[in-house]
Amino acid sequence: MAAKHIIVGTAGHVDHGKTALIRALTGIETDRHPEERERGMSIDLGFAHLTLPSGIVAGIVDVPGHERFVHNMLAGASEVDMVLFVVAADEGVMPQTVEHLQILQLLNAKRGIIVVTKRDLVDDDWLALVREDIAEKVKGTFLEGAPMVAVSSVTGEGLDELLQLMDSVAQEVPPKDTTRPLRLPIDDIFVKAGFGTIVRGAIFSGLVHVGDEVEVFPKGIVTRVRSLHTYGKSVEVAVAGQRAAMNLGGVEREAIERGDVVAQPATMLSSQRIDVKLKLLTQSALHPSISVPSLRHGSPIRFHLGTAEKIGRIFFFDRDEMELGEETFAEIRLEEPIACAWGDLFVIRTYSPMVTIGGGQVIEPIPQQRRRRRVASELQKLERKANSERDYIVALLSETTSGIGFREIAQRLFVAHEQVRKIVDELVTSNAAILLDNQTVISADFVNLLRNEIVSQLRRYHADRPLRRGMPKEQLRVAVKAPAEIFEPLLQRFVQSGEIAVERELVRLPSHEIELTDEHRDWAKRMEQRVRSGGFAPPELDELLSEFPDKEQASDLLTLLVEQGKLVKVGEFVFHPSVIEKAKQVVRQLCEQHGSFTASQFREAINTTRKYAIPLLEFLDHIGITIRRGDVRVLKATNE
Repeated sequence: MAAKHIIVGTAGHVDHGKTALIRALTGIETDRHPEERERGMSIDLGFAHLTLPSGIVAGIVDVPGHERFVHNMLAGASEVDMVLFVVAADEGVMPQTVEHLQILQLLNAKRGIIVVTKRDLVDDDWLALVREDIAEKVKGTFLEGAPMVAVSSVTGEGLDELLQLMDSVAQEVPPKDTTRPLRLPIDDIFVKAGFGTIVRGAIFSGLVHVGDEVEVFPKGIVTRVRSLHTYGKSVEVAVAGQRAAMNLGGVEREAIERGDVVAQPATMLSSQRIDVKLKLLTQSALHPSISVPSLRHGSPIRFHLGTAEKIGRIFFFDRDEMELGEETFAEIRLEEPIACAWGDLFVIRTYSPMVTIGGGQVIEPIPQQRRRRRVASELQKLERKANSERDYIVALLSETTSGIGFREIAQRLFVAHEQVRKIVDELVTSNAAILLDNQTVISADFVNLLRNEIVSQLRRYHADRPLRRGMPKEQLRVAVKAPAEIFEPLLQRFVQSGEIAVERELVRLPSHEIELTDEHRDWAKRMEQRVRSGGFAPPELDELLSEFPDKEQASDLLTLLVEQGKLVKVGEFVFHPSVIEKAKQVVRQLCEQHGSFTASQFREAINTTRKYAIPLLEFLDHIGITIRRGDVRVLKATNE
């Protein structure tokens, strides 16, 4: 049975002993860079690992504690399963201790152990005071009631107890989600001679094999995984919960950066506009030395999601400014695109000075374009989207009249297609959605509205044009303002339910029947006689229709006679069927005599002008009697 994997992150003020603690636990030096060792503090993320007594493998992320490098801390804290919250016994809670705690709170951290380091530097009484102070500071956070252990990385005191605590908490961590696609936010990139570009990060979801095709978002770079390493060992597969190093084939180091995401191709979306649910910290949650003004509409911010940090501006729907402690929906516009999905957690910091002031959840990774900068009516929709994946899909369907594909829904939610199918099937069963085809879903409310509008339009059309068999499809589509891509499938659906009937390009109500009045029958008789008497030179349409008192009704009656085969439409003229039969006889006779014939010979044979002869010839070509070969025509049967 494969070992369970978790990610453990450290947090705490600079020089409180995080790196020394990890070294004592694992024997691994996480200060990798000469500058870090020279300055005696972590600047960037460091990584180590150990196997806990139960066999659970813990990948450990050592984050910097200095306030100048909080953005690096955020990159490491984005996907941890357990936090070692470090406070030095000789100094107690400090400004970065508080900020790290708030960051973890905003990122929805659930499990942690409070580790009081440098136990060897203080006596029991001082240690007791520090413990009390820490317990007070973590009230109301995920660390309230968390186990607390005092250790010394120098003497080894408390380390065994800490390992046992870590093992106990690790067993509470639920299994990682392998049903979602692969997602690895990049927190480190380097080049190794003979291998090329290698990226590292914690696998958030899914799994990856050597040889798999992957995409780097938001860059859109598609490549393959040449090799994989987890905790210093070459492996064929890496799974959620592990830290992995991934060798990407054919990718230049300069083409990617921390904050990019490695995922299965076409499973994520990239955006520069994001709708979010935002909550600002309270003043009491900040360190007493920090004072932050209210956040104004359009203020520049630093946006942290996963391992990415982007500069952007924040815009509110219902206010001009936001005070500490408040919660609302907002739109964030970034200077550069970011890969994200519904439900992703983020943190925001003020642009300058850089202070963590809030965070929240991505509600819409690809918002609709808004005509106005602020639309208060959006709040209700965003409230629904925030509830659940199901409600998100329902709200999303309400925004589109052309349906939405399973693939796009899966990208927005970052879930597998099977999960989308499951939710959509539930929506279809509850009559909240309708499947247009096997991969496209549309709002049932919109379909019902469109159905009612189609029936209303047809009812009016039949009343206004009683002599027409039905309304032309395109005319109906434009009238009901239906998107072209869904109109035909919906018509077929309404045909199957018996609500409409479709005959070629005409749509009608099933109950509609043409009933001619005595006056209409008289008009029809006159119209047939007038066309028959015209022979090979019938009247032009306008001339014919002008002979009747209601030109529109006469036009509909003429169309009906053509549909019934009592008259024949040829270009801009209408001929009697008997005339068409005579034209067929003439071309057969010409071909018997000459083998072929010209337009002039045909015109002379029927004793008419080119105005009528040419349309007649083209009509005979169209119905397969003749075929044109250069300047002459032959019978089609002869040509074949």
